[in-house]
Amino acid sequence: MNTESREALDALRKQYERLYSIADLTPTVCHLFGVPEPKDCGGTVIPEIADQADKLMGGEGKTERAVLFCADAMGEHQRRQFPGDFEKIEKTAGFRIRSVSVMPSVTPVCYGSIFSGAAPCVHGIQKYEKPVLQVETLFDVFPKAGKRVAVAACNDCSIDRIFRNRQVDYYSFRGSLPGEPASGNDVWQRADRKAYELTLELIAKDEYDLIVCYMTDYDHQMHLHGPFSPEAAAQAHLAAERFEGLREAMDRYWANYNRMLVFVPDHGGHSTDETHGGHGSDLPEDMLVSHYYRISEKRG
Repeated sequence: MNTESREALDALRKQYERLYSIADLTPTVCHLFGVPEPKDCGGTVIPEIADQADKLMGGEGKTERAVLFCADAMGEHQRRQFPGDFEKIEKTAGFRIRSVSVMPSVTPVCYGSIFSGAAPCVHGIQKYEKPVLQVETLFDVFPKAGKRVAVAACNDCSIDRIFRNRQVDYYSFRGSLPGEPASGNDVWQRADRKAYELTLELIAKDEYDLIVCYMTDYDHQMHLHGPFSPEAAAQAHLAAERFEGLREAMDRYWANYNRMLVFVPDHGGHSTDETHGGHGSDLPEDMLVSHYYRISEKRG
């Protein structure tokens, strides 16, 4: 446990009156799989999730498969505006863990903390930039423990870049079609769809112990049109549908494994004017998120 990380994360928990941090995901996943935490981790194992996994699976280290669905920017402010979609997400999962993000609340900083368990002052990304993280992460400790890991994401996004140079398989998708420019309003939607469809294929093939599937287009539409615009609302609805689709695939193809599915947003977002949205501040609209966990025991 890194004391500097723990103190920085605890300060945010106290400031926002939350028991948990987004950085608690990695130690919790490591606990369930019986894998050592990254060296600079300051997050803590979430007791509700550990207790449920121990109850259903018979103890620490008994989880065998997991999918982490990283839906960018779908925080608590979004939950209040799209209650039906988030109720579907929570119903699919079963556990809602109210958490606080990190500052600045931008994607590479936040996912850096989520997958290292470390505060930004320790993992090193403290502004919107996408260097390869030099600290130990989930994507280091899992391969060291013999776990097979895949990351499916749109090309050049934060998750596609900052966790490179690890012994994991990277599936990086462009949204443009042959002969089309790599720009346009639907490019991110196409890349997200490819990442999701590939994740379904990988579940069916049973080639990995841990799969990370990233969805960027709610965040993209929020910036372009506003966080509660019809364009953004459609992507929030799609995120809930895809989370349920992942659950169905896991229950079908991984029924013989103890398994975990998690909805993992990084931050929220707010309106910056009448037609645009943003994030990165210490506003509660940006900082407050929930992670949603589904813990399932193997058949028989």
